[in-house]
Amino acid sequence: MISLSVLFYVLVALFVLIGAMRGFGKEIVVCASSILALFTIEVVIPRIFGDTSGSKRFWINTIVIVFCAFAGYQTPNLRRFAENIRFQRGPFRDMLAGALMGGINGYILISSLWFYLAEAQYPFKAITAPDLATEMGQNAAKILASAFPTYMHVPALYYAVVIAFFLLIGAFV
Repeated sequence: MISLSVLFYVLVALFVLIGAMRGFGKEIVVCASSILALFTIEVVIPRIFGDTSGSKRFWINTIVIVFCAFAGYQTPNLRRFAENIRFQRGPFRDMLAGALMGGINGYILISSLWFYLAEAQYPFKAITAPDLATEMGQNAAKILASAFPTYMHVPALYYAVVIAFFLLIGAFV
């Protein structure tokens, strides 16, 4: 059995490697799509589905996050974007900036999924809530307390969307 906190760090490290391989320009698109996913979850989904809770809310949020992340990772592979010089991986600093953005993207995506999993009270038998009596459980609780959705509520989320799109404009121009 693996602790959720260890799994979190392993997955974020995987995103760092992916970001280093893809480069900074492509990772900016993923970051914007992740913020768009949280915007959709906070603002759009409640207007469509109303107040949902439990596993239904978890699955809706997971589908939105995975779809937006998939779209963000696939968009620069389109031929028109792939030919753009901004999306071609360059020198070491581009790899380093891509690794940093990949880590941020990993933090956003994995902590969001974990946050919504905890909010649904771990609806799977194979995944259990961290035991707060242990040191690993306390570490998991600290990570969960600093998950990205805990900071992204309506006023801050609007600012994040604006910043993300300014970054996108900077990546394209």
